[in-house]
Amino acid sequence: MTLRTHTIEKKKDTHNQIWEWEETPELLKALEKLDESSKLAASLKQRTKKAPKASNAAPSKSKT
Repeated sequence: MTLRTHTIEKKKDTHNQIWEWEETPELLKALEKLDESSKLAASLKQRTKKAPKASNAAPSKSKT
């Protein structure tokens, strides 16, 4: 297990934040699973940007 630290520095020294956590095997597995699900959600979001045309939609009127 590794103790990790992240410091967020603010304008005033009294407002600085220090975050500490232990990297356990369970945490690393959870982070991997989160990364996979985030990638899947992003790919689904990209796919839905172009809405599919409904099969019962009226044909488009094109100028010829």
